[in-house]
Amino acid sequence: MPESSDRSDRAKYAACMEEIKKRTLVVDAFLNGSRNALYLKTTVESVYLQLRKILELIAMASMSASTEYMERYEGFRRHWNGKRILEYLENVNPDFYPKPTRQVVDPATGNVVEVVDVESGFLTKEEYGQLYDICGDLLHAENPYAQDRQNIEMRLQEAPGWKNKIVTLLNHHQVQLADSGKQIWVLMRAKSDGNVHVWDCEAVEVE
Repeated sequence: MPESSDRSDRAKYAACMEEIKKRTLVVDAFLNGSRNALYLKTTVESVYLQLRKILELIAMASMSASTEYMERYEGFRRHWNGKRILEYLENVNPDFYPKPTRQVVDPATGNVVEVVDVESGFLTKEEYGQLYDICGDLLHAENPYAQDRQNIEMRLQEAPGWKNKIVTLLNHHQVQLADSGKQIWVLMRAKSDGNVHVWDCEAVEVE
């Protein structure tokens, strides 16, 4: 893929991440009570609407990082269902899902000396599908004859945990490209300007 196209795709990835940051602030506002949607049920639905949008943005960003996806699926410009996009992505690149990492900083110099994997506390690929379905259920009107009614209070209690898992997943992450020697590294909030930064990385042989 031409270099200029690479830059355009990375800009699209960064734009998705910036929107996720904004929507996360909306979730925080509903959860800390500084904003509400007049009563409990609509407030919880508003929280999960934002979580659903965030999940879809994760999928859209992953799509922008995969030229193979766009080459295989002719109608990719019309794709919107985050859960289905992830299934499509897995067909072209089984390692596409964001990999959360953490910067280790030298306390003496303030410089990053190592990047290590985050082992737990992030939204896994399996949990992505689970949360996507929960969001979908909450965004539909309830059937009054349904045996399993929505537990709004429980969903409100669960929401901070879901949000924190998403933040941990994305805060500093890597995306493996279909070419096994290439990745993109993503920092959600750089110290220099507070913005999302995306870098192309390629494995090199060390003699």
